[in-house]
Amino acid sequence: MFGFIEIPAGPFTMGSALDDPDAYDSEKDQHTVRLPQYFIARYLVTVAQFRAFVDDSGYTWEDKDQQQGLANHPVVYVSWYDALAYCAWLTEKLRDMAWPLATCLHQGWQVTLPSEAEWEKAARSTDGRLYPWGNTPDPDRANYEDTGIGTTSAVGCFPGGKSPYGVEDMSGNVWEWTRSKDGAYPYPATNVARAWREVLLKPGEILHEDDVLCVLRGGVFGTPPQDARCAARPLDRTRSLDRYAGFRMVVAQFP
Repeated sequence: MFGFIEIPAGPFTMGSALDDPDAYDSEKDQHTVRLPQYFIARYLVTVAQFRAFVDDSGYTWEDKDQQQGLANHPVVYVSWYDALAYCAWLTEKLRDMAWPLATCLHQGWQVTLPSEAEWEKAARSTDGRLYPWGNTPDPDRANYEDTGIGTTSAVGCFPGGKSPYGVEDMSGNVWEWTRSKDGAYPYPATNVARAWREVLLKPGEILHEDDVLCVLRGGVFGTPPQDARCAARPLDRTRSLDRYAGFRMVVAQFP
């Protein structure tokens, strides 16, 4: 559906068990989160897609001259603001296109960054698996440290690592921005409770650097298997421009 995959409404297990030796303290303890239906991008946003946005919109991208991978690699050197600006632009573009989700965008849905909960459910489904493909690390299924590539890879080139829903590249390759603020578990259980934890910007709205610290998920090509797990959330990142940060999108409904 124009590159988006439906994730059905319902509960899933978020986080890691207290006795998991690979788990960061920030991802303990496991708990149940119930989410409404949403749609998530099958692939990360590519260099070519982001440059098309910059050229069309005239967006001021501070790191536009930084070295990127090939056109079909995930874009990097994007800040959290850059990612949300792309999402806002795409929301307007898709509203006017003949595709199945256009109606949703006219009814208050948005293209935006996934929340941590949306990202994790899309990566691991409802069975609590450790990696999108199962419970054992496998360097042939994702681009992380043990794979040995040492840089970004083309989106979709590890089809064996897709999640149960068919979402690709959720482990390794590049870190992925979420719209969730840094915070302790359990993750808020209801939409009302989540409103303070998940950041949405209105068109033209700017947040000060100290207002929010959003979480990155998924690991990167240089990280160990520990960071490629679905539940991993090392909270030592900032919202500054990051050589290894990219993003994917969701289409979701908001109050």
